[in-house]
Amino acid sequence: MLIANKIEKFNLLITGVGGQGNLLSSEIIATAAVIEGYKVRVADVFGAAQRGGSVLSHIRIGENVFSPIIHQRSADIMLGFEPAECLRTLRFLSRSCTAIVNTRPIYPRDVSVGNLTYPSTPQIIFLLQKMVKNLIYRDFTEIAEKAGSSRVLNVVMVGLLAGLELLPIRKETFIKAIVETVPSSAKELNVKAFELGFEETFRRYV
Repeated sequence: MLIANKIEKFNLLITGVGGQGNLLSSEIIATAAVIEGYKVRVADVFGAAQRGGSVLSHIRIGENVFSPIIHQRSADIMLGFEPAECLRTLRFLSRSCTAIVNTRPIYPRDVSVGNLTYPSTPQIIFLLQKMVKNLIYRDFTEIAEKAGSSRVLNVVMVGLLAGLELLPIRKETFIKAIVETVPSSAKELNVKAFELGFEETFRRYV
């Protein structure tokens, strides 16, 4: 819930697989919130992350936040870097949730060898549309590639989040957090990715 320019309690969930940058994106968002003067709690939950397993990041911002873990049916925003992983988070999403979903899949080994079937994009979108108030989806990896690397997908989606103004955190604060967080050799690439994600908001969603 947002109250005036203060956050009483706000829950943001990031889901993906190992190697997609969950931890960096949660660090950027948390750092930006701290710069703006908010209290922040962060928790990261790992599967077999080094082998492309599930990674789930809980970010809680606000005056009335004490536990780092988001309760079921309480997430206000979900950033989904991998579409099938978004389905694992359904129990956390509130009915008023805004879900931002990357539609490019990363197939687990069991799918690649034919032991399991990966759900289709229309199936995933249909299920998410039933569970959330607002659903924004596209191949955001494509935008990351335009920035210079598919590895900055996470920062592209943080840029989109900033452009949607779902949190009272200024664009320049997000950029400052990126500069403080990423290695010096990657600053230019990540700022470019953020800017492209931010610009995407105004091309499609505003």
